[in-house]
Amino acid sequence: MLSRYLVRDVMKKGVVEVNLDAKLSEIIKTMAKYDISSVVVSDGETFWGIITDTDVMKHYHNLEKTAEEIMTTNPITVSPEAPLEKAVEIMAERGIHHLYVRSPCEEKIVGVLSSKDVIKLFSDIIEKVE
Repeated sequence: MLSRYLVRDVMKKGVVEVNLDAKLSEIIKTMAKYDISSVVVSDGETFWGIITDTDVMKHYHNLEKTAEEIMTTNPITVSPEAPLEKAVEIMAERGIHHLYVRSPCEEKIVGVLSSKDVIKLFSDIIEKVE
């Protein structure tokens, strides 16, 4: 069902970034503003990590914590040219809902593949078959 798709076909291009020193209160507002469940932590040049809704839930009691203190470092990433089937397998095996897409040419995050994106594709495929 997924064998003809690559990650780039389904991923959301672009990401929302926050600085290392961003406070959790700012991060929550940013996530709400863009209706997203994760952000990239960056200094504009270097990708340091990610913060997901799970990280927010773990630390919501201290809104003064910084992105650097709560981010997940070294998250699993995938190339935009990777087979979608492989990306879905990684997400399922690792129990993750966001897989960041790293440019093969540079150390830059160019998009994100979320479980919601994959479910939407599944639905589209099922509708075409029925």
